[in-house]
Amino acid sequence: MGFRGLISFLTIIPAGGKFEYAPRYFYLVPLIGLIEGLIAASPLLISKPIGAALSTALTYLINGFQHMDGFLDFGEALLTGRRGEEAVRVLKDPHRGSFALTLGLIDVLLVYSSLLSMGKETLITLPITEAAAAYVMFTTAYLGKPSEGGLGRLFIIEAKGNVKLTSSTLLYAAIIVAVPLLYHWGALIILITITVNALISELVALLTVKLSHSRLGFVNGDVLGFSFELSKVTLLTIYSALGYLLTVH
Repeated sequence: MGFRGLISFLTIIPAGGKFEYAPRYFYLVPLIGLIEGLIAASPLLISKPIGAALSTALTYLINGFQHMDGFLDFGEALLTGRRGEEAVRVLKDPHRGSFALTLGLIDVLLVYSSLLSMGKETLITLPITEAAAAYVMFTTAYLGKPSEGGLGRLFIIEAKGNVKLTSSTLLYAAIIVAVPLLYHWGALIILITITVNALISELVALLTVKLSHSRLGFVNGDVLGFSFELSKVTLLTIYSALGYLLTVH
C-alpha cells in the first residue's frame, strides 16, 4: 500500500495506495527510478532521432515534471547568489527568471544529445541512470536537514536511519549490476558502470546538501528534485562520452 502510494506520488502512474504511508517507503525509490528508466527507454527501440526525442520527453513526463521543477527553482536560487531568506524567496517565487529558463534548456539539450549519441547501450544506461538519480535523491534526504514545512519534509525525516540507507544502497547496487548483466555486458564494463555511478551519486548528493545548507539552511522537496535532475544529466553526459567503451555489439 505504501509503496504503491510512493509510485503514485513520484510518477504519473496511477498505482493507487495511500500517500500517508509513502514516505516510509522512500528508501525503495531506486526501484521507482528503474521503472521510470525502463519506460523512458522504450522509444529508443524505434528510429533514433524521434526515439531519442520521445525518450527525452518521457524522462520528464513520467514523473510529472516534479524533478525538473525543483531543478529550476533551486538552480535559480543558486545562480542568483542569494542566501538565507532572500534565497528562500527566490526558491518559492512562482515566476521563472532567465536563470531558470537557461538551466532548463541546457538540461533538456544535454539529455537529448546524450541519448541521441549513444547506441543500443542506451537501453541499459538510461534505466540505471534513473535508478541512480532516484538513489541520489534519497541520499540527499538522508544527509539533509529538513525544512520547517512542505511535503518534502516528511520524506526527509523518513529517510533518516542507517537501516534504510543500507537497504536503499543495496537495492541501488543490485540494479546497476543486474541490468547490465541482463544485456550480457562484460565484467570490465560493469565495473566501469558501477564506479561511475558510485562516484557521481556520492558527489552530487554531498554537493547538493552542502549548497542547500549554505544557501537555504535546509533541504526541501525542490532540493531533492534538483539532486535527481543534476545526477541524471551528469551521468547521461558521462555515459555519452564513454559511449565507445559501452557499445553493445
